[in-house]
Amino acid sequence: MKNAWLIIAALLLSATLRAETLYITDSFRVPLRTGNTNAYRIIAELKTGTAIELLETDTESGYSKVRTKRGTEGWVLTRYLISQPVAKIRLEAAEKKLKELSDQKIMLKGSQSELEQTAEKLQEDNQALKTFNTKLSDELSYIKQVSGNTVAINQRNQELIEENQQLQNQIELLTAETDRLKDDTNKEFFLYGAGAILLGIFLGLTIPSIRRKRKDPGWV
Repeated sequence: MKNAWLIIAALLLSATLRAETLYITDSFRVPLRTGNTNAYRIIAELKTGTAIELLETDTESGYSKVRTKRGTEGWVLTRYLISQPVAKIRLEAAEKKLKELSDQKIMLKGSQSELEQTAEKLQEDNQALKTFNTKLSDELSYIKQVSGNTVAINQRNQELIEENQQLQNQIELLTAETDRLKDDTNKEFFLYGAGAILLGIFLGLTIPSIRRKRKDPGWV
């Protein structure tokens, strides 16, 4: 029993190995028959260039058993089978491939143009970034310089504030001294005025009596 299964497997493998894709030759419509002679019934007509799968070949009858893409199996004359597609099919395939390549070339050319534009834009952006970076560096240097100057300015400002406070103190002292001197001067003026008034009163009282004495005969 085991040997029978091995034989069946070998036959199936042999049939699978023999299967290959062939094509109907050019300028013909080949009948697909139920058997390996022209006495068998025609079940289909295969057009030129039709791809079929070869199942087995009968060299004595000159027929080969094939299977179509739809799964129909039958026999055709072996001489109508070729290993490559007919020239018309190959030409159509070549033209189709050429068109695909042409389309790909156009797409690649468009992509290349887009890439070039993108590269140019990136270069412009890079240059802009370099310029911006330079500007930022200059601004940073200026800020550092201003910061250093600010420290010096603040220090000098503090010194000026202290000097101003000292001057303000001196002004207050001078103002107080001036007020004191004014008070002293006013007092002196008052004393001088009072003295002059007293002197005037004294003279006003004394001079008339002196004059009367001079006119009195008793003085002669």
